[in-house]
Formats: sequence, C-alpha cells, structure tokens
Amino acid sequence: MNRIGSILTIITITASLMFLTGCSGTGRLGKAVKAYDIGEYDRAITSLNKAYRREKNRYYRGEASFYLAESYRITNQPRRAAAAYGRAIRFGYADRSAKLQQARQLLKNGDYEDALVLFEEYLSEVSGDQLAFNGRASARLAMDPPEPKQYEMEDIRKLNSRNSDYAPFIAPDDPSQVYFSSMRNAGKKRRQVNKITGQGTSVIYSAIQDSRGDWQEPEPILNQEMDGSFEDGAISLTEDGRDAYFTRTRYEKTEPMGAEIWTIKRVGGRWSEPVEVDLGPDTLIYAHPAISRDGSRLYFVSDMPGGFGGKDIWKVERIGDGWGIPVNLGMDINTAGHEMFPSLREDSILYFSSDGLVGYGGLDIFRAEELEEDRWKVTNMGQPINSNADDLGITFYRNREAGFFSSSRDNPRGYENIFSFVMPVIQPVVAGTIGTENEEDLPGNTQVRVVGTDGTNMQMDVEPAGTFNILLEPGNDYTMLVSAPGYFNHRERVSTKGLTESRQFNLNITLKNAERPMIFNNLQFDAGAYQLEPEAQAELDQVVSLLKDNASIALQISAHTDGQGDETDLLILSQQRAEEVLNYLTEKGVAPERLTARGFGGDRPLKVDTHLARQHLFLRENDELTPQFIQRLSRGDQRTAHQLNNRVEFSIIR
Repeated sequence: MNRIGSILTIITITASLMFLTGCSGTGRLGKAVKAYDIGEYDRAITSLNKAYRREKNRYYRGEASFYLAESYRITNQPRRAAAAYGRAIRFGYADRSAKLQQARQLLKNGDYEDALVLFEEYLSEVSGDQLAFNGRASARLAMDPPEPKQYEMEDIRKLNSRNSDYAPFIAPDDPSQVYFSSMRNAGKKRRQVNKITGQGTSVIYSAIQDSRGDWQEPEPILNQEMDGSFEDGAISLTEDGRDAYFTRTRYEKTEPMGAEIWTIKRVGGRWSEPVEVDLGPDTLIYAHPAISRDGSRLYFVSDMPGGFGGKDIWKVERIGDGWGIPVNLGMDINTAGHEMFPSLREDSILYFSSDGLVGYGGLDIFRAEELEEDRWKVTNMGQPINSNADDLGITFYRNREAGFFSSSRDNPRGYENIFSFVMPVIQPVVAGTIGTENEEDLPGNTQVRVVGTDGTNMQMDVEPAGTFNILLEPGNDYTMLVSAPGYFNHRERVSTKGLTESRQFNLNITLKNAERPMIFNNLQFDAGAYQLEPEAQAELDQVVSLLKDNASIALQISAHTDGQGDETDLLILSQQRAEEVLNYLTEKGVAPERLTARGFGGDRPLKVDTHLARQHLFLRENDELTPQFIQRLSRGDQRTAHQLNNRVEFSIIR
C-alpha cells in the first residue's frame, strides 16, 4: 500500500498490524520490526537498515529486507522498495507476496519489462490473482500506450512545499479558492514530526488566486494545535460551500486510532468546531469523503466487511439528520487493490484513484459514469494525467475541462505536489468559397451537407457570395457534399484528428457545369498513342469521385484528335482512347452501364469557353479551333491549339 500523505498511510497501518506483528529475529531486528509494527516507518527504515547490515543469518537478513521493503513501499519509495524485495527473495524469505510487491514497485518505477517478467512468474505460481493479472496488463499498456491526451499541466509552485501537498478541491461557491492538504513544516507554531512519514502534520489549507492569476499565501482553515494528536486531509464541500467533510486521524500515545470522517459548517465566514460523522463501528476505517452538491449522498473509502479487498469506495444516503446503510460501489470500481480519493463532478461523474485497475504504475485516476444499479463505465484518464507514479485527488472547474490534481511524479522522495491541468480549446473551422468554372452566378439554393464520425449530419445554405463557415469538433473525420442545380455535386473531406491547436481549413471549390461537356486539361495522350499516362490517370480519378458523388448520372466518353492525319486512322485512334478511359473507370469500380465510349476523330474542333480564353491570351471566347483558324496562329500557338483539340470530353447522357 502506498503512502499518500499520512492520512492514507494510517489506513494501511490498521490492516498491516493485523497480519505482520509478532515476527521473530535477533534483538536488534526485533526492535526494528516493532517500530514497523506500530507504524513508525520513518524510524523503522533507519533501524532495519542497521539490522540488515549487522545481521549474519541469511534468513534474518531476508526478514529485515522484507520489512524494509514494506516500509519503503508504504512511505512511497518504490525504487528502494523494489531493491529490498529483491534481496528478501534472494535470501529465501518465505513470503510469496514479495515477488508480487516487487513487480508492483517496478511498475511504479517505470521498469515495465522487468515488472512484466515478475508478474508472469508470479502468475505461474499463483494463478487467478487479480492484482497480478491487472499488473501484467498494466505493464503491457505502459509499454505500448495510446496517444497521450492534449492536457497542458503545470506544477503550482506557489501551493507546493518541500513535503507532501495533495488532494486539492476547488471551492464550489468561489472558483478562485482552492482547498488542499499539506504536510509542510510552516507557520508560526512548530510542528511535531510525524514518525510514520518523517514529515509535518497533515493540515487542510485554502488559498486564493487573485485576478492576475497569482496565488496568495495558503492558510489553515482550522485553528488546530500542531501537537501531533490528530491530522486532517482530503476535504469535500457542498455546492453552497457551507458544509465540509474531511478525513481526520487521531493518535493516542503516538499510535494511530484509525481514520474517521468529520464535518464542519461555515457560519458568518468562520468554520464551526468539527463533529465526527457516524458511519459504523469505530474499529473500521472511514476516509476520503466526497459529498454530493446538495449534501444528500456521501462517497467515502473504507475497509468495511463486504468489500473486494484492500480499501473500497462506498456510498451512503442521508436519512434525516443521520446516514443510512453504506453500499459498496461494486466490482466495476473496486478491486483487490486500493480505491480511494473519490471526487464528484456535477454529481453525475465520479472520479477516483486505484492501484488495482489496469493503469500506468501506481495510483491512477479513473472516470466512472453510472450506467445502472451497481454497474459503472470506468475509464482510465490516460497520460499525461496519469503516470507511473501516484496520481490522485482530481478536482474540476465547473463547465471546464480544467482543474487540479496531485501526483508524486518527478519527486525523488515520493512526495505529492499539486498540478494544474487544462485541455486547450481546440476549435477546427472550415471556411469555404464556392465558384464555377466560368464564373457564372451561383444558384441561390446551393447547399453544403456535412456528415461526421461524431454523428454530425447537417445541411446549410451557402451565402450568395459563395462562402460558408462551419464549426467542427476535434478528433473526427468529416465529409462535405456541395450541391447546386445544374452543376455536378462536389465532395471534400476534412479530418480534425490529431489537432493540437485550433485550425482553419480553407476550401476553394469550383463546381463543374453539368450541362456542358467536361474537359480535363491533363488528360493528354502522346502522338499516335492511346495508353494513359500517370497524369491522365490522376485526372480520371477525379471522374471516379464525381460519379460516386453523383450516383444517378451516366456519362458519354467522347475522345477527339487534333485532325492531323488520315481520317480513318484518327477515328480508330480516338475510339481506342475512349475505350481506354472507359476501361480505367470500370476498373476503379464504376458500373459499365453508366458509361459509353465513342471516338470522333478530328471532326469536332474545340470551341473556346471563358475559362480557356483566360488561360490563353491568343484565344477569345467562342473561337473554334478549326484547321483554318489554327493556320493563322504563330507556330507555338498552333502547337497549343492542336493539343487543346486532342482531348477527352465527358457529357451527361441521363
């Protein structure tokens, strides 16, 4: 079990004392283990290290290594814990959990390949262990993770100290105020060092962010004595900010009495004296409260009977001035590991941390959406919110994908720090301009239909000027179909997947007139040849797309030559070219019954339209490229005119 501030450590101690007391060993080792048994892990680490160095007996060296590993694990020092577990195994210490715990600590270190090997070995010895099974899946996930989400994160230095700062909570009635728990050694009163963690007493603070974004100095919310008689952490407030619930751990003669949930009320700008919340027998653990907005439902962490192992998340409904019977949230959320730090977002979504579900190492943050009674859809929040370290205690601003959470990542002592996170607003937009080949006026009922993988299916009218703007959503593929009477439909595709910032997609669309033959300038053939060149194939691919976008039409393929040569030969050549085009289109999936092919030889000279007249200065609109007309041109212009006559046209026949 990991140490997440002393509040979480106490939860572990209560369970550990039941199973690990009464160990044998030499006098020095026995004293060290006793320090472990009473939960003084900071002192136990020093004593166990001395006992290990001076012990000669292999078994007792293994025992010292095992308890040293447990102390490191609980105080969140996974690298040292993994090494100590390894020594315990080498010395033959007879505790099968050592291999499982070593693998879990390697996972927290980011040593995924080594962790995977140990999980495989352990599962071959202990089949069906849920923690090992999920640990193996976690190692594989971390070795081949999905694409990280686009959250931007920042270490909030003004809120963080040299010790643990964890479990932030944004005040629901004032988003400029943040509550959090801290084990800092600060303030006017000298604090007693906690023998469990070696840090200061855990206290709940609040801090205000001013209009410039600067944080004021955090202040404790309660006037409590820093004498080590109790510690507070993990606060949650109702929507009106008047009622707060938090975890309190009390001590008697420096030994923990267990974790409890307490509540306070704010009256006249001050908090009342804390009152314990009665949820069940005093011998059990109740911690990490998350209260609903109206105060009618409380989520919390407990080791109550009827759970799934470790610490589970429970809920309880308010009945009058008290609380009803707690209900376990079920197997979708709770595991043989530890589930903790629940938090609510708008009452509809539950967030929590778990080291038993498949994740990236230590505690990961999960999102849970209730589907029906006792069933939940649980999703790992992924990287970068989650890491191989412990990630916990997330809180959101209202109606924003932004907030705070705490994590022990990048901290050599395994202490938590508070991070802010925000999902940048990524706004894709399509800005389109629609025109026609000959700059004719666009029909008034020109429309754009948009269909997206996110379920979008909308149709909009285009402005008379031929412009349109459409807001899209990131992470999707969109198809846009432009339709106008008398023109071929036109299709464009836009993908917003993988965007890391807002982007405008500019589309310049030219509609082709369906009442005139279509001519593709790059659909050219070598002299006397009918084989298609690569450039011609690219042009024909546009015809394929056009036929897909206009499923009801059929085309005639008309091939023409430049008129230079024997008429019969030119007629045969043009027919071969037309059939070559038809064969290419059918190979691309166009139904043969939608196509006819005919060669005209050189009998039909090209008539110049507005578009061609703009491209070639020697031509005017309505010029006909007859042999007589071409003879009057310069030699260079004659070659161009012959190339223009050497063409393939596509006309609608139905």
